[in-house]
Amino acid sequence: MGFTAQILFFFGAIGVFNSLLLSLNFLFNRRFSSRSNRLFGGFLLILSLRVIKSVFYSFSTEEPIVFLQSGPSFFLLIGPLLFSYVKSCVEPEHFAVRHWKFTLLFWIFIVISLLLFLPFPKNVTLNKEVVLPMINAQWLAYLLLSFYALKSSIFDFNRAALTHKWLVLLVSANLVIWSAFFFVSFSYFISGSIVFSFLFYAFCVYFFFHKKATWEIFKRTKSDHSIANRGDMDQLIQRLEDIMEADKPYLNPELKSAELAQLLGISTHEFSRLINQHLGKSFSDFINEYRVLEAKDLLVSNSNYTLEAIGNQAGFNSKSAFYKAFKKFQGTTPGQFKA
Repeated sequence: MGFTAQILFFFGAIGVFNSLLLSLNFLFNRRFSSRSNRLFGGFLLILSLRVIKSVFYSFSTEEPIVFLQSGPSFFLLIGPLLFSYVKSCVEPEHFAVRHWKFTLLFWIFIVISLLLFLPFPKNVTLNKEVVLPMINAQWLAYLLLSFYALKSSIFDFNRAALTHKWLVLLVSANLVIWSAFFFVSFSYFISGSIVFSFLFYAFCVYFFFHKKATWEIFKRTKSDHSIANRGDMDQLIQRLEDIMEADKPYLNPELKSAELAQLLGISTHEFSRLINQHLGKSFSDFINEYRVLEAKDLLVSNSNYTLEAIGNQAGFNSKSAFYKAFKKFQGTTPGQFKA
């Protein structure tokens, strides 16, 4: 390897090496245990592996390197992970976010199928000329979906929230990386790695000098003792009860613990500890108790309503869930209580 090649290899590899370490930090550091942080870590890991593969491909002189012989199939995970991360920040309760694991499992199944039925060492030309273009098309499709999810922030970028600005820049940077790999021939794949390194360090420099923005975008999970540091536990419980009685969030049949945690200003993990350890209840029981009390008031004051309608108004998403919860907390059925 000549001097110029060594310089190119260094600049192409240095960024991806650090991005690999950063991705592992997001994936395994307990302080970054939120769903969005984990999704970002997964996205960065797969993208880093894709970039480092191009580095080795550009300078490898021996074909039987296992990493290179795995083929491009795992690139299929880049787009879905990026899109899931974007949606988890923009619409955390969206269907695509709540079921992101099923989406990922589907693409992992496709990856394994490609590895089994179209192994790269035996189908090099097919993988390069057919499979890889299809994978790039899928990656681009998820990029466009990510842009669409951020359309309001794109059209009004200056007034967008800081997290949304970051997402727009991240997806745009990903489009640049995609273009570098898509429009450049295999002989110059190192250019995509250099573009990645440049963008990676540009973001790192920004976050290094803007710590407040860093912690706003990549929210950390507090330690197990963080609730105690907030003051009297009774006050926190009282705030929760006030919210439940005044705002009645339980009337939303799709209510999630993350939403109540956000109203209290604590993490989802802390909220779970508050409900489970300090109130001795599961989240569903805690919410359903309020819904049953609401249903009792409706049964008394709205005798013309059907039982199913009352259950829906109280926040239950099905008749069976209403009957089951009512029987559990009141020891009788809604019909018997009404009679």
